[in-house]
Parts: sequence; C-alpha cells; structure tokens
Amino acid sequence: MQIIYEDDVVLAINKPAGLSSESGMAQHPSAEKWAQEYTSNQRRESVGAFQRAPYLRAVHRLDRASSGVLLLAKSKSALTDLMDQFENRTVEKKYIAEIVGTLPAESGTLRHHLAKSPDGKSALVSDTSFDGSKPAECDYRTVEKTATGARVEIVPKTGRFHQIRAQLAHIGCPVVGDTRYGGPVWLEHSVKLHASRLVVRHPRMDKQLVIEAPLPDNWQDSANV
Repeated sequence: MQIIYEDDVVLAINKPAGLSSESGMAQHPSAEKWAQEYTSNQRRESVGAFQRAPYLRAVHRLDRASSGVLLLAKSKSALTDLMDQFENRTVEKKYIAEIVGTLPAESGTLRHHLAKSPDGKSALVSDTSFDGSKPAECDYRTVEKTATGARVEIVPKTGRFHQIRAQLAHIGCPVVGDTRYGGPVWLEHSVKLHASRLVVRHPRMDKQLVIEAPLPDNWQDSANV
C-alpha cells in the first residue's frame, strides 16, 4: 500500500486492485482496515505505548477490482465535510481505463441511463430512461492506442454504481479484466480501471487538495501501437 498524502485530518492511499475500500461485513481484506492498522502503528511508535485505535474512515468507495486514489478521514467532522463535497459533486475525479475495442471518437461524452441489477451486483445500461434508472454521464479522451484498444482518460460527471465500467461496455469497449461486463481476462479480482486524480477542498484549511496516484506497475505490459 502506498501513502500518497497525509496530514492531521486526512489520509490518501493508492489502493491496489483486489482490495475492498471499506471494512464492512466482507471477509476479504480492506484498504480501510489496513489504513487503521498503519495509523495505529504510527501512533504507537510516536508515543511508545498502546492507545485506543484512532478514528479513520473511507470517505468514498472504489470498486474492489479497481485501483487508485482512496481518501480517508481522521475525524467525524472531516468525514462529514468531505462526504458532503462528494454528495454535492464539487469533487473533481479522473480515471484511467484500458479498454478493448474501438471508441466512437478520440474524445467525447457518454450519456446513458443506469440502474442496479436485481441482485445488486451489476449495472443495467440503456440509451434511454427506464424504470428505476438514473442518468449517467462521463467525458472521455484517448491517451494512447494499445495493441487491442486504447488507454483512455475518464472524467465522470455523475457517480453511479459501476458507471465507467458499464458505460464503456455498453458501447462495445469493455475494460481489460472486467469479465463481469464482457472484458477479456487479466488478473483475478483486478480490472484496468485506475482512479488517477482527486481534487477536494481541505476540510480545515483554505486550500484545494490535488491528490494523484501513479498507475500500477503491472499495467506496463500493454504493447503500444
């Protein structure tokens, strides 16, 4: 796990693919639990004695199979402030996805309607509104071509469940590794979707936090064309 920003109020990590964001009820490891253990160890080393575990909660979620910037709050007030920013869509998010197939253009905007499947594990996508659906929109820009598709920069305008993965698959360009949506097999519990940049207002200081996470090393096996 890589720490990419930390102060007394927030902690940002570069979450690897295959790790859940939040602890929850899941049995597999989570980034939130790892961060809590890291913070506890840091405090124990600085004061030389055991203390109650510090407060630390994930502000938002990344899909387990995705990687990239994950922001955590070190207090309830910071968590509330940051969650409000996500709710009010004042946060700037940028992703990098590696897809197979041919995009309709080098850059553009994807506009669809999404809803969760009845089992809650997938997103249903349509070009038009349907019962229970909500609008989903994201901008995309081709960064480079690969042997089988492209590496694409994605800026979501909405925050729907599995939005980027489902929208790309709907236009015939699934994410590498995303077998749920028709993508080719890559690594277990891993897809090539990476949260590369997050911009938020610091909950205490009068400044913007610009947090960036480098791509995973194992993405470098793609052959450019």
